[in-house]
Order: sequence, then C-alpha cells, then structure tokens
Amino acid sequence: MHAPLVLATIGAFHTRLILDTGSDVHLLTRELVEAAGLAVSAVDQGTDHSGSSLDSWVVGRVPVRFDEAARQARITLHDVVAIPAPAAFTKQGIGGILSPQGLDDTAWAVIDEIGDELLLLDAEAHDLRGWLLDRHPTTDILTIDRRPGDDRPIVAAAIAPFDPVPVLVNTGGRHTEFEPGTVPGLVAGEPERIGTGVSGTAVIGASAGRQVLMLGGQRIALPQLMLRTGMADPPAMLGQDVLRGTVVALSPDSSQPLLWQVVTLD
Repeated sequence: MHAPLVLATIGAFHTRLILDTGSDVHLLTRELVEAAGLAVSAVDQGTDHSGSSLDSWVVGRVPVRFDEAARQARITLHDVVAIPAPAAFTKQGIGGILSPQGLDDTAWAVIDEIGDELLLLDAEAHDLRGWLLDRHPTTDILTIDRRPGDDRPIVAAAIAPFDPVPVLVNTGGRHTEFEPGTVPGLVAGEPERIGTGVSGTAVIGASAGRQVLMLGGQRIALPQLMLRTGMADPPAMLGQDVLRGTVVALSPDSSQPLLWQVVTLD
C-alpha cells in the first residue's frame, strides 16, 4: 500500500486504516460497519479521487482502538461515513480511511513517515516545530499557511517556473498531480492509468517527468509530476511520491500552519 496505515480494532474486528489527509471525513467500509454491528442511516452520494460518485451512509460515532499504541489508545471517531468496500481494500485487509486532522478536537496530527509513527500532540506550532527538529535534526521544516476554513490541508505551491496554485497535501494519494492548465506548455508523455478511485474508476494522467516544487519559500525535488485533466478544487495535490520519508504535522484548526519536515534543495 502506498499510503501510511495504522492497525486498529473496531468492535471485535482487527483491520488496517489508511491515514489520508486528503479526506475531510472518516470512511469505513459498509462491510466492516455491518460486521461490527454499527447502525447506518441516510444514503447519500459522495465523490472520490477520480471524480466519480458512489453511495455512502452516515454512521456517526465509532469507538476505535489503535492496536500498536501505548496502552492500546482508544478514541471515538465522529461523523463517520460508510462506503462499499473497494476491491483493493478487501484484498489488502483495509477497513477504511482516517482523516488524521479529524482525530482530535485540538491535538496536532503528526504523520511521521521517517519514524513510521502517528502521534497526536497538544502543542503550540512553535513548540511543535522545535520538538520535530529535535526528533529529526537533519531535515528542514517548512511552516506553510493553509487555506482558512477548509478541513483539508490546502496550501499555495508551484511547479517552477510557473505561478502558485492551491495544492492539497494528500497522504492518501500515490502521485503528485497538477491540472495541465496550471503549468501551461509543460510537455507530458502519453496518458496512462495512474491510480484507482475508491469507486473503482480509473484515474488517468500523463508523466511530465522530474520537476521542482516551490513551496514555503523552498525548492523540493519531485521525482515525477503527473498531469491530470479534470481536477477541480484544488487543481493540484502532493502525493506519497514526495511525502514518503517526510513528516507532515497539521492541526484540526485550519488557521494554524501546516508543518512539513522534508529535505530541500536550498
């Protein structure tokens, strides 16, 4: 699996859950919800990464135990939504998706893909930055303003030498993807399948090769940029091809900055 995972228990069932900062709600598979005896209501239509719609059901509050946490920490998820299990989830024993920034009302979610940990910490941004530097002193920390009022971490970034655009920092995404209109004239290869939405719909993009990302006043090497037509709001996202091996820290409060601990080119 390309995305960070945690092991958890819901009801009597052990499962794996994806940590997906690109999701503004917690998602569980309908199959896991029914097996755990949780009630559902209100069928609705959701939209996945590919832009395709899928049925969803409101679950509400769900107690969860994190199996690898100290003293097997327990939390209660709020505003949980159930979706039909994607084939890839069933195959890999994945029971759903967690929105890390929605795990606690006040605590920062620290997704440490250097130390392979998820931490929830109550701290001021300045103090958290110092703590992260002590933890991994060989990397830089970018302090980046988020788009206010959005539960998803959306920041301003650019592919050099183009203008900045809103970009979703998406730990659940495989690739870094930009709408072609944000990088006019950039040459890409032939369209190919670059992923699959939870609805099962193929995600099609074209590789523009290695690029340089401009973010937080710094330059970061991108191993590969995918151009994907049809991205709406925001028109770009950072995926695991650049987030893997870094640390992302974000607060449930969108007025707080996003902290990204990453090796830069400067």
